[in-house]
Amino acid sequence: MGTSNTRKINERFYDEYNYFDKVLCERLNIEEHGVSGYLAKMKEAVIEAREVIPEWDVTRNRLTNIQKRHADLKQNDEYFEDFQGKDEDVVWMQVFCEKLEANADPLSKYSTMKFSYKTRKKSLWQRIVELFN
Repeated sequence: MGTSNTRKINERFYDEYNYFDKVLCERLNIEEHGVSGYLAKMKEAVIEAREVIPEWDVTRNRLTNIQKRHADLKQNDEYFEDFQGKDEDVVWMQVFCEKLEANADPLSKYSTMKFSYKTRKKSLWQRIVELFN
């Protein structure tokens, strides 16, 4: 009996997730759980990031979903035979890796924005307030 198509899709996803997780570990300089680390950094970001970076919430939700899918598969081998999702997740992780390389992922964008906020000139009002403090 051959391997079911569903199992192949889940195995591809599982392998890609493991690679993706390692890429994120390297990116964040952490030992393990790169997806969790990325999500934690997103959680630390200021709320305004969600408004300024359009893909912020979509990325956070997708990372949460693929993390859960991976955890389910890791927990129970029988889940490999069940429908867990399509190859879209694999493609999404590959595209996300390309975004990381180009510093076009949400956290990279966020880090450059924070930098520009710091260097923005202070308004006249801010300078007056500083004078009296």
